[in-house]
Amino acid sequence: MLKADHGLAHGAAHRVSLLARQRDDAGVAAPPDPADALYAGAKAGLRPLHDALLGEIRALGTFDIAPKKGYLSLRRRKQFAMVQPSTTSRIDLGLILSATPATGRLESAVRFNTRCSPTVSASPPITDLDDELRGWLATAYALAG
Repeated sequence: MLKADHGLAHGAAHRVSLLARQRDDAGVAAPPDPADALYAGAKAGLRPLHDALLGEIRALGTFDIAPKKGYLSLRRRKQFAMVQPSTTSRIDLGLILSATPATGRLESAVRFNTRCSPTVSASPPITDLDDELRGWLATAYALAG
C-alpha cells in the first residue's frame, strides 16, 4: 500500500512499516531494547536472569546503557559494569573494582575484558543475585560517580 498508493520506494516503505510496528499505545515509538539482540536464539533462556540483574542495578539509581557488539556497557560518569551472555547458561558481569582482588566468586577479567577487574559470573538460578553481588554492584556503581 505504501508503495502503490503513496509512491514510496521499497526500502522506505519497509522502514515506515518497521517504525509503525514499534509504536506503543500512546503512538510514540518505543526505543529498541539493546539487550534483545544479545538474547536471541539459544541464549533466550538467559533473558529472565538478565532482566533481574538489570533490575538490581536500576535500584541503585540512574545510569546509561551503551550497547556494544556482544555486551552492554553500563555507565554513570564513567563505566562501572559490563553485562555479557557468554554461553547459553551463563551471564558474565564485569565490574570495575580495581581495588578488589579476584578471589572466590570474583574471577580474573583477563578472558572477559581488561577494563573490568574482577569479573563476577552470574548463572541461573536467579538466587545467584545475592547480597554479596549487590554489594559489589553498589561499590562499582558508587565508584563511577
